[in-house]
Amino acid sequence: MSRLKFDLAARCLCASALSLVLVACGDSGSSTKTPVSGLDDVSGNYVFHASGTDSNDGDYSVLGSFVADGKGNITSAVADYNLGSGIDPNVALTGTYTVTSGTATINLTDGGSVKDSFSANLAVSGTTPIQNFDGSGSGMLYKQTTSGFVTPGTYSFSVTGEGQGTITGSGQFVAGTGGTFTGGNLTFTDAQTSLSYPTVTGFLATPMTSGRGQAALVGSNLAYYVVGPNQILMLGLNEQNLLYIPATKQ
Repeated sequence: MSRLKFDLAARCLCASALSLVLVACGDSGSSTKTPVSGLDDVSGNYVFHASGTDSNDGDYSVLGSFVADGKGNITSAVADYNLGSGIDPNVALTGTYTVTSGTATINLTDGGSVKDSFSANLAVSGTTPIQNFDGSGSGMLYKQTTSGFVTPGTYSFSVTGEGQGTITGSGQFVAGTGGTFTGGNLTFTDAQTSLSYPTVTGFLATPMTSGRGQAALVGSNLAYYVVGPNQILMLGLNEQNLLYIPATKQ
């Protein structure tokens, strides 16, 4: 699942072999709510993010969403893949799921070469850690609602991933009418290199009904998924870097 080009100083960042560190900003990683007990408890819309390393694709990151029908079927899904072998954006998926002793196992496929599976000790609502994504990856699963989300607003975000080394950073962007950024800032560190941007450019396009939308930040192509009225998750879609960017509307 691939590496995104963060075109910040017209530098081409080489992909590294360092382990990927992707941590969703503000997530507790657990839920104290009622655990699921059957198929009908897993229904509605979800967003998932996972990362890891495998023998075929190297370091990867994936971000997507799916709809569960409460009967064991994934009726629709879409995901974006940033792989060591390349970028695979906007992949349409379907699948099935099972529930055993409070653990849901999700199986997704495009009907061809893309086959993803993962498990989660789900609660009826809230956010839950993902386990065993395609065997060894991990991440988070979010209950999704797209109701009430509009693109204009001020967003605070964090940046994690890998380029020349481990990337960490944070910033803010202001999306105006039409989604074009009208202000913001960014600071980040890649290995021993630190950069600061007093202004940022980019946009958030209006999302589709699935909650997926296209975005750009300082020259980098992104896909984003709406989690709720004030939360989105973004994934880089260029090959040179792996980036994951959770953002919260203020």
